[in-house]
Amino acid sequence: MNRLAAALVVLGVLALAYAGLWQLGIVPGSRVTLPAPVALEKPRPATPTAIAVAVATTPIALGVAVTATSQMLATPARVPSVPTFAPPHLAPADAPDRAVVAARPPPGYAVRLAIPAIKLDTEVKQGGIVQDADGNSIWQTLPFVAVHYGDLTARVGEPGNAVIAGHVVTLSEGNVFRFLYQLDIDDQVQVWDDRQREFDYHVVDVKLVPPSDTSVMAPTADERLTLITCGGTFDPVKREFSDRLIVTARPL
Repeated sequence: MNRLAAALVVLGVLALAYAGLWQLGIVPGSRVTLPAPVALEKPRPATPTAIAVAVATTPIALGVAVTATSQMLATPARVPSVPTFAPPHLAPADAPDRAVVAARPPPGYAVRLAIPAIKLDTEVKQGGIVQDADGNSIWQTLPFVAVHYGDLTARVGEPGNAVIAGHVVTLSEGNVFRFLYQLDIDDQVQVWDDRQREFDYHVVDVKLVPPSDTSVMAPTADERLTLITCGGTFDPVKREFSDRLIVTARPL
């Protein structure tokens, strides 16, 4: 019994030592690095460069223009009388766009998100700003589902930046966005709102930003969908990942 008790004490001490070293990121496996986004590994098409072409006006052409103008001014022309008439009623140039906007249903709160390219189909719940254990204000996340900040960003189906976030690798809160890094440009994203209406988007940008960069959640004039999860390397001391993976999608 004494030997068994001593062995258990030794095992307990070793377990505590391992846990402490794991927290410091010293032991193998304590620093988790997520794969780089697939879209960032592929070459992007070069942005076309505009070439300025200078058009020179020759003195001869300029002289002809001046001479012709002088002759026209020297010979007064008889101005014919123009009958007056009421201009026809013309529709505004943006009338078709106005009709489309007027016919669109009102925006809604996301309740479901599907991304066929990574075989993702998840429930979406609404989230807001909450207090963490230290009393700091943070964006709320929920276990095992994605979170739409419909009252803080934009709702789906309206101009603005509709932001949806989800966990990538956790033990107790799931990994709903575990394979978000595999998304590529033009992959389809489907969102359903609380009225069971489907909104279809396609990926237009994938990038990594620091956790302090909140500009990705800022309002926008155009309609877009922003998906956010963690990326980079996990720091066991700070208890956070080094980057945020941002996927931007726009309506099809």
